[in-house]
Amino acid sequence: MNPRLQWRTPDGEEHHFIISAVEVVIGRSGESTIALPYRHVSRRHAKITTESDGIILTDLSSTYGTCINGERVQRRMLAHGDIITLGRDDAELHFLIEDGNAGVRADTTVVIQRSLEDLNRVLPSAVSDLERLMCVLDFQREWNERYTPENSLEQILDSALKISGAERAFIMVAQGNGFGFGSGRDGHGRKLSETHFQTSKSVVRKVVATGLPVFMTEGIDSELASSESIVAMNLRAISCMPLVGIPNAGDAPVILGILYLDSTRGMHLASGLDQKIMTRLAGEAGSVLERVELGKAIEQRKKLERDLALAEETQRSLLPRTIPEMEFLRLFAFSRPTRYVGGDFYHFEKLPSGTAVGVLADVSGKGIAASLLSSMLLGSLQLLLRGGNTPKEVLTQLNLFLLEKSSNRFVTMFLFTVDANGKGEFISAGHNPAYLYRAATNQIEELSATSLMVGAFDFAVFESNPLELQRGDVLLAYSDGLTEAENSAANMYGEERLKELIVREAPRGAEHLLKCVLASVEEFIGAQVQSDDITIMIIERP
Repeated sequence: MNPRLQWRTPDGEEHHFIISAVEVVIGRSGESTIALPYRHVSRRHAKITTESDGIILTDLSSTYGTCINGERVQRRMLAHGDIITLGRDDAELHFLIEDGNAGVRADTTVVIQRSLEDLNRVLPSAVSDLERLMCVLDFQREWNERYTPENSLEQILDSALKISGAERAFIMVAQGNGFGFGSGRDGHGRKLSETHFQTSKSVVRKVVATGLPVFMTEGIDSELASSESIVAMNLRAISCMPLVGIPNAGDAPVILGILYLDSTRGMHLASGLDQKIMTRLAGEAGSVLERVELGKAIEQRKKLERDLALAEETQRSLLPRTIPEMEFLRLFAFSRPTRYVGGDFYHFEKLPSGTAVGVLADVSGKGIAASLLSSMLLGSLQLLLRGGNTPKEVLTQLNLFLLEKSSNRFVTMFLFTVDANGKGEFISAGHNPAYLYRAATNQIEELSATSLMVGAFDFAVFESNPLELQRGDVLLAYSDGLTEAENSAANMYGEERLKELIVREAPRGAEHLLKCVLASVEEFIGAQVQSDDITIMIIERP
C-alpha cells in the first residue's frame, strides 16, 4: 500500500507526493517537505506522520486552520479519499492509498509523454532539451545534499546560462528600496564581480512592478529597444524573472530577488517549455533566497541571544554573589527578569558599624534599557553607602544623578537599616508597601511609601521612618511584578493573596516563606508568560 498526496496548482499543474518519510511537513516555507506558496497557508501549517496505527494529520497551530472533508480538525487519522484543505480553501490535497505505484506511474507517464511531444515539436534537439531539464533536477539534488547559499546561487546561474544560451547572468537581491548585485557568472563559467554588474534598469523595473517574467529572446521589444542601457550594451536578448519567496517576518510571498540574463546575441528560450523550465529554476532560486533570509534571521537571533546572555551574566554579577551573614538577621532574596535582563535589583551591605543595609529597587520599563539604568544605579548606590552616607543622603544624591543622566526614567525604592538591637529606619520612595509580620501578634503591618520616587522630581525630599524588628518578626519587600502577575484568565495575584500567605507561612521562618511565595506565584501563573520583573527581599530577626 502506497499512501500519497495529489494536488493541482492554480495553473492546473498536477503534483504527486509519495508519503515514505516518518514525518512530512506541509507549509508555505521553503523549509517544508511540501512547500505550498499560498497566502493563507502558514509557514509550518500541518504535518503528516506515519504511526503504528495509521497515518495521522496534525495541524501545527496554523493561523487559518486545517480541514478534512470540510471539517476543521486538530489531529485525525487519514483515510483513502480524504480531502485536506489548508487555509481558506487556498490549497486542497487529496490523500490516496493505492496498491503499488500504478496510479502514480500512469499520471507520470502522461506527463513525460506530453513533455517529450513538446520537446520534439518545438525544439531542434530532444537530447539538448532533456539536458536542460536535468539542470533543474541536478540543482534540486544538490540542494538536498550539499546546500550552501553561495554554491546554490552559482549553480542556479550556471544552469540558467546553460538553459538559455545567454552571455551573462546575475542574481540581484533586495537592498533597501531596490535590488542590487548578489552574484554573477558569464557564459564561459567565470565568476563576475560587482564591477561587471550592469543591467537594463527599465526591464528590471517592469518585472518588479508587474511581478511577471520578461522574455525577449529574439529581439528587444520596441518600447524598450531605445533604452539607454540596452543601446549602450548592444543587447539583443534579455530575460528577467522575479525570485519570489516569503521573508522571515512576512506572511505573504514577495520578490526577494531578480534573475537577470542578457546577451548581444539571441537566446534559445523561444518555446513555452523552455520558459517554463526557466520559471521553475527561478522558483528554486526564490527558495534559496528564502533560506538565506531565514539563515540571516537565525544568525541575528543567535547573536542577540549571545549578547543578551552576556548582559544577563553581567547584570547578575552586579547583584550580591553572597548575601552577608549576620548573627542578628537572616537575609534572603530572589530576582527574575521578564526577559534576559530587567530593571529590578536588590542589594545588601554590612556597614563598618555592624548595621545592615538593604535596598530593593524597581526601574521604570523593562528589558535592556531598564537593565542598563539599574546597573548604573546599583553601582552608584554601593559607592554612596560605602562612603558613609545616610539613607536620606543616598537617595537625595541618586535622585539628582538620575535627573541629570536620564530623561523620563525613574525608580521606586525600598531602603532599610537594622542594627544588632533590631532598630533602624526605612525609606519607601514611591514603592509598593512592604509587609512587616509581627510574630507576637500574628499580624501584618504595612510600610507604605512616604516619599516620591527617585529621578522624577528635582524637588523630591526623602524622609526616613523608624523601624524595629522584634524576635521572630519577618519583613518582606517586593517589586510590583509579584502582586501584578497574571494568570490565563487575566486575574492578578494581588496583595491580599500575598498577605494571607505571609500570615500563614512566616511563623516557619524567612527561608520557608520565600519558597512558599515562589511556589504560590508559579502555581497561580501556570503557563502564562511572566509580564514583569519579579524581585523579593525577606529579612528575619531570629
